[in-house]
Amino acid sequence: MSEEIKEKTEKSYCVLGVGEREFLVPKESVVQVLDITRIFPIPGAPDYIVGALPVRGKIIPAVDLAKIYNIERLNYSDNKLLVIEVKGEKIGILSDISPFFVSFESDIVVEDFIDPEKLFEQLKVSYQKPAENLKSGFAGETSTGKQEK
Repeated sequence: MSEEIKEKTEKSYCVLGVGEREFLVPKESVVQVLDITRIFPIPGAPDYIVGALPVRGKIIPAVDLAKIYNIERLNYSDNKLLVIEVKGEKIGILSDISPFFVSFESDIVVEDFIDPEKLFEQLKVSYQKPAENLKSGFAGETSTGKQEK
């Protein structure tokens, strides 16, 4: 008898930290990780956009998930900026830790997953909406325990 061997595939993610919480971003969306030297404020921007900084000749907005998820951030002095690309646009996400990569079998449900496309779309329209309305578009599980798509 021959047994069918199922090859398990893995998915890779970049882990970033916000306060005492960790979020996962798909590895393929990550462009780079930067040390933050200076962030320039953007007048009139929502409070979760802490400013912008120049990266390779482009201005990248810096998003603070702590403001969106009401997470206590210990300090801003040692933050890193995880730059992700979505539909040709780049945004940065503040991280309290140096982001690192992990892999999981594809059948594992990942909590605190950030869908970059949903994040980007929510940020595009969020200038007219309060941050409270954004929580559902960023991370988490459905009530059935399955990852939202």
